[in-house]
Amino acid sequence: MTELMSQAYSFGEGRFIPPPQMRVLPRSPENPLEWAGLESHAALNIVDLANADSCAFLATADLGKVFENGSFEVLGRLEGSDLRGCSLLTV
Repeated sequence: MTELMSQAYSFGEGRFIPPPQMRVLPRSPENPLEWAGLESHAALNIVDLANADSCAFLATADLGKVFENGSFEVLGRLEGSDLRGCSLLTV
């Protein structure tokens, strides 16, 4: 399991707002080398610059949406992936 130093908080309705040093980026669920569009169902990549002494760039198996203002929603896990950590809350 990889822990992030930064935390994103929700002010309701399941949408999370990351701090300035953290970005969530959408990637294609079918092709890990292809970016997905904003507000589409996508796999989530996370860049957390606060992870200075560990991996700052993560490709997750979480399924979600990323919005133009940088906020994001976690909708579940990619098909065929294991349930892990906080994703168990979406079951």
